[in-house]
Amino acid sequence: MNSYSRRKFIATSGAATALSMSGVLPQVLSQTAAKLSETKDMRRGERVLVVLQLSGGNDSLNTLIPYGDDGYYQNRFTLAVGREQVLKLGDYCGLHPELRPLLASVENRRTAFVQGVGYPNPNRSHFESLDLWHTAHQMQAKPLRGWLGAAADRLPESGFTPLLQIGNEPIPVSLLGERVIPATLDAPESFQRSVDKIATASELRRLDASVPRDSKLLSRLQRTNETADQISARLRAAALSAPRSTVWPTTNLAQKFKQVADLIAADLPTRIYHLTFGGFDTHSNQEPAHGTLLSEWANAVAAFLRDLDEQGQAERVLLLTFSEFGRRLRENASRGTDHGAAGVVQLSGPEFPMPLLGKYPSLTDLDEGDLKYTMDYRELYASVLENWLSVDSAEILGGRFTPPNLWINSK
Repeated sequence: MNSYSRRKFIATSGAATALSMSGVLPQVLSQTAAKLSETKDMRRGERVLVVLQLSGGNDSLNTLIPYGDDGYYQNRFTLAVGREQVLKLGDYCGLHPELRPLLASVENRRTAFVQGVGYPNPNRSHFESLDLWHTAHQMQAKPLRGWLGAAADRLPESGFTPLLQIGNEPIPVSLLGERVIPATLDAPESFQRSVDKIATASELRRLDASVPRDSKLLSRLQRTNETADQISARLRAAALSAPRSTVWPTTNLAQKFKQVADLIAADLPTRIYHLTFGGFDTHSNQEPAHGTLLSEWANAVAAFLRDLDEQGQAERVLLLTFSEFGRRLRENASRGTDHGAAGVVQLSGPEFPMPLLGKYPSLTDLDEGDLKYTMDYRELYASVLENWLSVDSAEILGGRFTPPNLWINSK
């Protein structure tokens, strides 16, 4: 191959670069099966990051509700949640009632909410805002890579992919690295590796331009000519046979989290998992649809946390849930909300000092009708990179951002 672009490689690969674990994989993976149990104790000391993307722009104002501010009720004529219904976390704000399944975790200091997360000059386009969240404002980097992929590039090699996308959604740009190839998992019986599922046409165009002639990524893909039936069978068996008692909801999101829990229980050396949950673009008739989404999210996360507790692995797994932006303060004429700016990020896993982290944005000092951010999301990323994954954040984030101490014993 002389000047393979990504599309040219796909066209000639015959498999669109979606490589089944029971089909073709690099030789190094066939050697991993025998090593999975040998390094179990070492992996139990390594921290795991799970990232959940709420696609569409979650309404943070009806997620973490400022019930103590009259401005909320003055701008949410039909969508406001009554003060008596809010699950109060203090004198000012509290959770939507459909998030009740998370209350036990909040009370045990295993779940916290970071308030007012955003970035300067907010972009209200889904794709452009996700680009920023995925790449940490480094969209012009060559080759194109995301913040999680860049982090994985800096993690110690384990002989197995450190990145897994759970579900059949497109692999987000956030998982693209220079050295590491992300993998996808729909179900334990169909484990496949792919770099083809890139989220948007604009991302495809950028990736085409970013792949050089001597791309290590393409070179690694070309060398995928060794069968891996052994490791495929081992992972399926380990994921399906873990004897745990957690009762899981039957929803799609809960089943994704169950797969992550199964793989963590099987001591897979993967360090970063990514999940996507869509439907949050609530421009009209927001309720009860938004409440249903929050319920599915809360019940899935609650089951995941119970399972991790049962495994005795809760403190080594950090869950980060984000959305590309929040919604506008004032509801629209269609009983919905339009694209906004700053939003809320949920964290679960380690012990947190308090349930509310950061500062809730003002409802009167607005940015064109939207909440102004009080924490740059790159500060949040810096904390995850530096204090959780133990990798230097400056190059990944394109600058030095002071990492806040979000959880106890973060260093």
